[in-house]
Amino acid sequence: MRHLLLGVALVSFAAPASAEWWEAKTDHFIVDSESSSKDAHDFALKLERYDEALRGLQGIGDDDQLSDTSRVTVFRWGHTGEIAALAGNSQSGIAGYYIPRAGPVAFVPAREYIGKKSEIDAQTVLFHEYAHHFMFRHFAAAYPTWYVEAFAEVNSTIQLNDDGSFKVGAPPQARAQALTGGLQYSIKKLLLNSNQPDFTDVIARYTYGWLLADYLTFSKSRAGQLAKYLKLINEGVPPSDAAPQAFGDLDQLERDVMAYKARNNYPGAIAKPLHAQAPAVAMRKLGPDEEAIMWARIRSENGVTHKQAGDVAGDARSVAAKFPTSLPVLLELTEAEFDAQQLDASEKAADRALAIDSNSTKAMIYKGMVYLERAKKDPKQAETARTWFAKANQTDPLDATALFDYYRSYGAEKIAPPEIAVAGLERAYGIAPFDSDIRMVLARQLLVEKKGSVARQVLLPIALAPHESERAKALNEVAQLIQSGRTDEALKKLDERMAKEEQDKNKD
Repeated sequence: MRHLLLGVALVSFAAPASAEWWEAKTDHFIVDSESSSKDAHDFALKLERYDEALRGLQGIGDDDQLSDTSRVTVFRWGHTGEIAALAGNSQSGIAGYYIPRAGPVAFVPAREYIGKKSEIDAQTVLFHEYAHHFMFRHFAAAYPTWYVEAFAEVNSTIQLNDDGSFKVGAPPQARAQALTGGLQYSIKKLLLNSNQPDFTDVIARYTYGWLLADYLTFSKSRAGQLAKYLKLINEGVPPSDAAPQAFGDLDQLERDVMAYKARNNYPGAIAKPLHAQAPAVAMRKLGPDEEAIMWARIRSENGVTHKQAGDVAGDARSVAAKFPTSLPVLLELTEAEFDAQQLDASEKAADRALAIDSNSTKAMIYKGMVYLERAKKDPKQAETARTWFAKANQTDPLDATALFDYYRSYGAEKIAPPEIAVAGLERAYGIAPFDSDIRMVLARQLLVEKKGSVARQVLLPIALAPHESERAKALNEVAQLIQSGRTDEALKKLDERMAKEEQDKNKD
């Protein structure tokens, strides 16, 4: 994958065991699972029903038909220790994770844990992370950090019943100790704290955040208050004003929530979609070539350091020698060679892939990316890059990467993008609003156009990201500059941040 991992602890981990692999495709997911056909089918069905439940709760209709690049691809194999190792630390107990980008991916285990047990099971982790994906995709608004995590926690415990109904509101069992006395925290602090969060503050977002959201959602006496609060926040009302305007006396809210917690009886609700029916799941057994290249593919999709990129490329070359006419193998070889900065080899692999399938958008995009990389030394190469991105877009108009890279190609030439490129960037954002790179670049374009308020709206969801990072802090400063009317300074600050990220990406 072209987004390289930086500063990740290198660990050794084994490739997936030799077993059959199945692809299970639904409207919103592609599950590649090292398991039986039935197991893969049932897992994909559960994910699709979860998406259906979220839509029912939020009143969101069905999507138009999604392309494969818009679906979430879930790689499912091994046990928790192997997933944790892929994440960077085999002893962390990580039970699964999701990477939000154009072409979103997730990694979860297919079998019970071996080694350190995670406090949270893999399904809960995936449901939590997919709730973030769902929020970014369907809600244009920006939410306070406590609510982003609270929304995911509330929905991560949805219980899917055999009759198509589901229960929402079950407490997160992994948070039970903190909620029942292990952590003492103030609801008022959760709502009003503007200081740099410490460890306790972060844990409180998952625990007391869930408690507050659950109370506000299911308490009849507080009906409509949460929606009012979120609306005020998005209108730019400071949290210190929005909270009392929406909830009234915050000391009384504190007492009510603590009484709700003391009862330890969370009613939740049972719901059933109006037109509940079993989602369609298309099953396909992967061929020996796809199984052979799977481990290289998983590592590429996860992201690689420069050192790892060379190892993955070497593995891909070995598999390609055994399956020289396999399209899936050649596409992975194209990506792996690109990540290893072997541009000529990447282009040759892409050409071989296109000779097999002239409509392969991935091969077209990597052809364009090769020329875009060459444009760093010869800006005129960006013109050739654009032709490949345009071909990819014509083949699959829903591939956000083709649109995004078409726009970026003008930056490589240091010329202003034309209207068609800006429209393409906006379209990429519409397809993949969960991709923070696309958000950041669109915000910059809007600042150039002197559309500061819109740029702030685009930035806020990642500037207020619940998992604090150097990027989130910098983007929050940009948003604050925009809020104070200092858009020129905001643009300069954003340019500095983007330049730093580009510099970091090119480090060994």
